Amino acid sequence: MKKKKKPSGPGRPLTRKGMATRAAILDTAHQVFKDSGYYGSSISEITRRCGISMGNFYQYFKNKEQVFLELSDLILSRFTARAESFSSPQSSFEKTLEEAVRLLYEHTRENFAFHRILGESELTDRVTIAYYEAIARHYREFFRREAQGGNLRPLDPNMIAYGLIGICYFHSLDWGGKDRTPPREAVRQMTDLILHGVNGPTRWEKASEGSRLSLPDPVPLHSAEGEPLTKGENTRQGRHGINRANISEITREAGVALGTFYVHFGSKGDLIEGLVKYINSQMRRELQRRVARTKDRRDAERVGMIAFYEFLREHREIYRAVPECEMIDREVSLWYYKKMAQGYIQGLQQGMEKGEIRKLPAVFLARSLMGLVHFIGLKWIVWNTNVHPEVPPPILKDMIAFVLFGLKP
Repeated sequence: MKKKKKPSGPGRPLTRKGMATRAAILDTAHQVFKDSGYYGSSISEITRRCGISMGNFYQYFKNKEQVFLELSDLILSRFTARAESFSSPQSSFEKTLEEAVRLLYEHTRENFAFHRILGESELTDRVTIAYYEAIARHYREFFRREAQGGNLRPLDPNMIAYGLIGICYFHSLDWGGKDRTPPREAVRQMTDLILHGVNGPTRWEKASEGSRLSLPDPVPLHSAEGEPLTKGENTRQGRHGINRANISEITREAGVALGTFYVHFGSKGDLIEGLVKYINSQMRRELQRRVARTKDRRDAERVGMIAFYEFLREHREIYRAVPECEMIDREVSLWYYKKMAQGYIQGLQQGMEKGEIRKLPAVFLARSLMGLVHFIGLKWIVWNTNVHPEVPPPILKDMIAFVLFGLKP
């Protein structure tokens, strides 16, 4: 009778030494992904840094994708373990909420480099959506349970969960400068914002129920801000992933000659920068044209959110370049967010001076609301596979109520 051969390759039983080697490969791969992104990384670079042969790598993993998927599972399992060990304090709901916010904020800060990698567009369908859904599931259940207990208003728990993910994400960004809020104070301010919203004490004539989701006519367009991206918008590389596309693919899809590309852009990096700046200028222009019709900052917030999602629906493919750019060119992505925040901060400050927005740190508030709106847009529009995606009206209404009045009953 022949003896059975011991299994070899991935999936075989591991010795203690084998487990240590496998863990070392995962740790090294994590660092390589941080430095180069998923698509910019290679197995040869992972093995070189880890000090092992290619053959040794394949004893533990089938390919680079398996390594990344296991890293995702590992990071999620750490979050789940912390979430399961989290016990609600035997005190007020406010303290319970603050601990829940701290849990997510600390997790986001500790794993921010990995979260940034998840922005690479071709990962979205396979990994990113599942990753954030796993985190949202925990908070969805938390907010649903607290609403049933009468501790918060019955707003859509999935909307609140993704809004909170966005708030924590934007406060984990390295904005540069000295405006970073200390972690403990950031958690306190986030909790306060979530509970009470932004509504100030000044009397406000709210829009009627029937017109709450309508947009005012835009002011006339006198001139576009900045130059349009010549041929760049037509590449549609947001759909395919600007990181992986080469210049030949870009010019072929844009319908231009290779020489024409270099008339307008010196490199693919120049194209990426131009594309991101194009999106930024077009979006700010459209939001300003809508918000200019409002007289109260609270109406400006409502209209601005609706107008943002209208823009996103029309430019979903190229908007994918914005989160993906965080991995490719961090300076350009930071420019994008800071440019958006610049005018927003001024508008919020003016609203505070009039009592329309309650007194909150303007920089903190702008980043919070940008993150909330951004992630809800990713969830319901950018990551949506429907031909005509939208934030469903009931969720949009709940989001506006959440931003303006918070969760407290």
